[in-house]
Amino acid sequence: MAVAVRETSGSLADEERRRIVYDGGLLIFEKVPPMEELCAFADDLIRFTLDTRDPVMAQFEMDRDDYLARVATLQKRFREHAEARRLFVAALEWVGVDLGRTCWDRLYLRVLPSGEEYASGRAAKLGFHRDTWSSNVYSQTNWWAPIYPITAGRTLAFYPGYWSRPLKNTSGAWDLEEVRVRRRAGEPVALVPEPDERVDAASELRIAVEPGGLLCFSGAHLHAAVPNSTGLARFSVEVRTVDAGDAALNVGAPNVDGEAPRIASGWFRGVLDGTPLPEVMASGDPDDRRAEMGYGR
Repeated sequence: MAVAVRETSGSLADEERRRIVYDGGLLIFEKVPPMEELCAFADDLIRFTLDTRDPVMAQFEMDRDDYLARVATLQKRFREHAEARRLFVAALEWVGVDLGRTCWDRLYLRVLPSGEEYASGRAAKLGFHRDTWSSNVYSQTNWWAPIYPITAGRTLAFYPGYWSRPLKNTSGAWDLEEVRVRRRAGEPVALVPEPDERVDAASELRIAVEPGGLLCFSGAHLHAAVPNSTGLARFSVEVRTVDAGDAALNVGAPNVDGEAPRIASGWFRGVLDGTPLPEVMASGDPDDRRAEMGYGR
């Protein structure tokens, strides 16, 4: 598949954006004002929590355990901070997302240090995966943005050759509750389902977004964090959204190889009121919802 990468300096109608994403397109919203504010807010929080003047080099100012402990504190503060949530919601609205019909999971600040010695724990990178292997929700959209300037050596890589090509994977036996139990026990465990065969990386596409920009893509895309050996840490923010109307109608990206035994719709809650996605989906008759949203007209 020759994936379409579309850059835009403004918003898109929500239905158009979702159609592009479900067809495998990658959208880059450039210079989103609330994201620019969020980068500045996150920078202040990062510098304060890591006690550093140079966040991307901070890992070399302290020992590994101290750094990882500070990263864990940083991630908790960011996750619980009302201002981080407010700014990201504003960014979604600015690019055209209809917040009234949108659910999301948890806003997350990811830190990817340089070097293999950080290959496990809270600062570990995620290898090849589709988010839908875990969620089994094919109307899921992923949003990702860097806090500081990045390069092709510390960003996300996509493998569009697998958009419609199956890849053997462990989704059929993956269970989030088991993962949580094993992680609490200190056992090494894959955070997400993984490929069960070698990945052909010939179609690899690395996307470098400027700070203040916002990358939007389907959770069904095979993607991975690029292994970071640049000498500089990567800080990024991410969240996943689901359009409740599309989820109710089973509208979304194709499932070519997902075998998750359950649909994890309960992970997502209304952006505006926190209502669980299953309740939002069940709040109206599917035929009435279809007519209301313009499907089938």
